[in-house]
Amino acid sequence: MPLTNQEIYERIYTAISERRLLPGTKLNEERLASAFQASRTRIREVLNRLSQELVIDLHLNRGAFVASPTPRDLSDVFAMRRAVERAIAAQLSAELAGSAGQSQLAAMRQHLKHEADARAAGDRAALAQLTGAFHLRLAECTENRLFIDTVRRLVALTGLAIAQYDALASSACPDHEHDDIVAAIEAGDPRRAERLMLEHLTHVEQGIRPPAETAGEMDFRQIFQLEPETPPRGTKQRRKPAAKA
Repeated sequence: MPLTNQEIYERIYTAISERRLLPGTKLNEERLASAFQASRTRIREVLNRLSQELVIDLHLNRGAFVASPTPRDLSDVFAMRRAVERAIAAQLSAELAGSAGQSQLAAMRQHLKHEADARAAGDRAALAQLTGAFHLRLAECTENRLFIDTVRRLVALTGLAIAQYDALASSACPDHEHDDIVAAIEAGDPRRAERLMLEHLTHVEQGIRPPAETAGEMDFRQIFQLEPETPPRGTKQRRKPAAKA
């Protein structure tokens, strides 16, 4: 069944957020249309939407590229994150303390366990995805759509900055920082939760390093986790010439 525009958008957005599409990667309309089995018009609509959310850049006569955040962009992102996420931490400390938030806190503790398992296994890709998702999960606990949408965009932009600067931000701060934030929320201590969140975001920002090289050619079907393209019936696969000794 063909994917909808929303599903195509989510595939591309997730690939960018999880750093499977690196900053500077060219998003060729024709290749994307082939990968998603969609028209170039539909792909263009999705790319325009992603451009409005700042995760891709559109250049006249050059096409679409995954955004490459500048140092100023990085500073702006973390300034916004501090303003928004300290408010989230304070709100949750008031709402989830005691028995009122047991189910949500249990889900957060389960998420922290997944982080610990990925860290113990040395799975950097999974840990990078989980540490970003932690902040989005906190926003979701508020049930405030503006918080959720804002944090989702900021986490994606942070992931781009981490990829752009080849950072080890997932391990740049002590392993216990997410646990401490959840503990402060559970204890109903908004001042401590705010302080810990601010310290944590500062540690993440400080872990970002100078630029790395941008990505080259990529297999879009693999990146977006789509089924391999099946050649039409009756089409013979061309054999590659044998390598010379």
